[in-house]
Amino acid sequence: MNTKLLSLLIALFLCLPLSAQHQKESAPRVDSNGVFLTPDKMPEFPGGMQAMMKYLSTNVKYPADAQKRGVSGRVIVQFVVMEDGTLGQEKVVRGVDSLLDEEAIRVVKAMPKWSPGIADGKTVKVRFTLPITFNLSKGKDNHAPNMNSIPELTIPVGEEITNKTLVGVWQSCLLQPNAQEYKIALLPILKVVSADNTFMNIMTRGRDARSNAVIFSRGEYSLPSDSLYIETLGKSSDPIFTEGTENKISVERLHDNLIKLSFSIPEKEKRWVEYWFRVPSLDVKMMAD
Repeated sequence: MNTKLLSLLIALFLCLPLSAQHQKESAPRVDSNGVFLTPDKMPEFPGGMQAMMKYLSTNVKYPADAQKRGVSGRVIVQFVVMEDGTLGQEKVVRGVDSLLDEEAIRVVKAMPKWSPGIADGKTVKVRFTLPITFNLSKGKDNHAPNMNSIPELTIPVGEEITNKTLVGVWQSCLLQPNAQEYKIALLPILKVVSADNTFMNIMTRGRDARSNAVIFSRGEYSLPSDSLYIETLGKSSDPIFTEGTENKISVERLHDNLIKLSFSIPEKEKRWVEYWFRVPSLDVKMMAD
């Protein structure tokens, strides 16, 4: 008898500083409460990004009642990593359902101590944002996909930008920059931007190789300038960016194959940041048809 496979896709987007000059021009380093937003060194889960993915994959439990009701979506949790590495001020900044929201908060509060952030040679409080996506799909067993192994690659910092087109297939990623290179960890979410001014966002199949890919939003886009990309949602399963929503997205090109997208979440004051890596050598038209 078939059961539902709980495909827990955990997307972690790290908003890290590129340089002191960039910080001064784009956002304040410290908020009004003295909490750093972009320190010299971001706090880190013990063992790094891969270890945090493993922790979340192992410890997040999909609430049974939410499963029965078919509730899914992305919960965005925000918290502060204190000077001693403990976590505090946990809160949901974008919720989906009370049960999913509570589970996301529970697993964050249960995390071990982090390595604290550093600014000017001292440990400091740092605000951190973590999205956790709960997704239900059909399958034959009741296990979450293996998220322990995330594809990683590096690309150099400071290369001249020669390809500014957004047309192509982009893959969501985590980003950790240093002086010489961007370290990238690829995530199972694709954005297909077609030459006919249409786009689609795809959550690819789970890493267990059994759950199916899902197109969770699609629509049309415009490009008023090189730095502004506007998506108009035609169809969407996202509870926040619903059908008909117009999302104005600022585009910053870090490399020919790496972009930073920032935008406002409806009814929220703070802007959200995502990083996307261009997938090479794919037939975009064939995938979009």
